[in-house]
Amino acid sequence: MKKNILFFAFALILTSASAIAQNYSKGAITTTSNETIKGRVLIDYETKKVSLKKDLKISSYSFDQVNIVTLGATILEKKNINGASYYTSTITSGKGSLYKINDSQYLITGNNGKDAIINTDEKSSKTPGILAVLFDDCNSIRAILNNEDNFNRPALQKIINTYNSCEYSNYAPTEKEVKNATTYNTDQASFFAGIGTGLNNVSFFDNSNSESIVSIQVQAGVIASPSFFGRIQGNLFVTLEGSASFSGEKDFDTNTTGATSFRINSYRAFLGLEYLFNKTGKIKPFAGISIGVTSDSFEGSVDAFNFDITGGNTLFAPKIGARLQLPNQKHIGLTLSYLSEYENNLSFPVNNTVIPLIVNNENFTLSLNYYF
Repeated sequence: MKKNILFFAFALILTSASAIAQNYSKGAITTTSNETIKGRVLIDYETKKVSLKKDLKISSYSFDQVNIVTLGATILEKKNINGASYYTSTITSGKGSLYKINDSQYLITGNNGKDAIINTDEKSSKTPGILAVLFDDCNSIRAILNNEDNFNRPALQKIINTYNSCEYSNYAPTEKEVKNATTYNTDQASFFAGIGTGLNNVSFFDNSNSESIVSIQVQAGVIASPSFFGRIQGNLFVTLEGSASFSGEKDFDTNTTGATSFRINSYRAFLGLEYLFNKTGKIKPFAGISIGVTSDSFEGSVDAFNFDITGGNTLFAPKIGARLQLPNQKHIGLTLSYLSEYENNLSFPVNNTVIPLIVNNENFTLSLNYYF
């Protein structure tokens, strides 16, 4: 049953991550034979084809068959740049040029015919570096690139105009760039904090029947993907996490010989690994496993004898989940964890008599985390 629950949750996450479809836009195409056809248009640069949806029928045209694409009120003309075809409208031209592909994508050309496509909907720390390569004969522009936070259309247009009026010279690193290069760290790391809920299945002694107690949980930690991971950096992360959970008091009356009630407060620490799928996408499913220790505080009574005892054990914690990239490049994530079954010996003396109490714990937790 537990395996089925975990499998279903993981399948749901993967299904959500893959349910992203391309969208058609209202417009038209003009073919090489000067025929204009209206409908809903989709440009696919991977297959180098233009698709036209009209009257529930989809027709496909190669780039060689289409000269002009109209998307809404924007007219895009085919341009061949460095052997590649693009449908663009010209915004700024010169030694550096800016072309609009669609509302979020822009083609930029720079020194010696170098070019790149910038997506304004996706903030990336790589954008200043990409543009610095395109404009490598303009040393003064790098300070502007490094101080720009939002590479939208007005910012790109301003950068192109600055480049076109630059005093060109061979590339030379500034004193600040040389200093930063010696301290540059390519390791990826994020802190996270969150809140969740836990379901603790409790059984006593060798009894296989269990009752459940619900708790509230808070957690915090750090995840890191060192540069020496190489090609899997950004996929494989080392995790260090601490958590605390608090339950209300519960009466257990079906699995014990006497009247038993208690509350559980647990404090846990974990070290583990997570593998992140689809690391460049907005929705990033992951799976992982951790090992850790738990310290459990039990406060309650057995047959009217009060006790306050601390127990604990080691445990394994496989987990699955997904992280969603936010517009500010931070992430919010949902995690489902299973904490392996472990035993707490809570037997205690009363009036020269030992009250036996062996508690077995098995936990499921669902948590929402913010990665920053």
